[in-house]
Amino acid sequence: MQNYFTLLGHTLGFISVGLFFYSYQRTQKSKIMLIQTAATALSCVQYLLIGATSGFALNIVCIIRNFAFYYREKNNKTDMLTPALFGVAMAVVSCLSWEGVHSLLITLGLVINTVCMGVFDAKDFRKTILISSALILEYNLFALSYSGMLSETISLVSVVIGIIRYRGTQVQSVSPAKKLAA
Repeated sequence: MQNYFTLLGHTLGFISVGLFFYSYQRTQKSKIMLIQTAATALSCVQYLLIGATSGFALNIVCIIRNFAFYYREKNNKTDMLTPALFGVAMAVVSCLSWEGVHSLLITLGLVINTVCMGVFDAKDFRKTILISSALILEYNLFALSYSGMLSETISLVSVVIGIIRYRGTQVQSVSPAKKLAA
């Protein structure tokens, strides 16, 4: 029976990878966020089925974070408190779902991702994904999440391409941190 759950988990994980990839092809930010939230929910179930407790619990926080950031942007609000609160929530959830030292990898990766998502502009955010995706990739190696490994590898390659592609361009929007200072 456990092999069935593991196989189902990996299958859902690969569907999640497909949804993440599909979301990057959309042009409306609201559709991107909704598709990525569905993909994160599948990743969440995948982690549960393969026994990766920290990945499961932290992805629940990520689903809530995605909705909070979606409504925050929709209302043109920026603040430093929201990313900081989600970072703290992730640290607490990590302690409650502790699997071992490798739990720190996904926790640190998601905290970095969350704080930087709420603070930096797109150009700087891409650079931070190199760090966060590398940490999450390492966690997926420990958890034997094959779809997670594939997803983070695709993210890393995509980010490197984006950094190279946009290295000489100016960012169109002002970062939330600069908006707060104004």
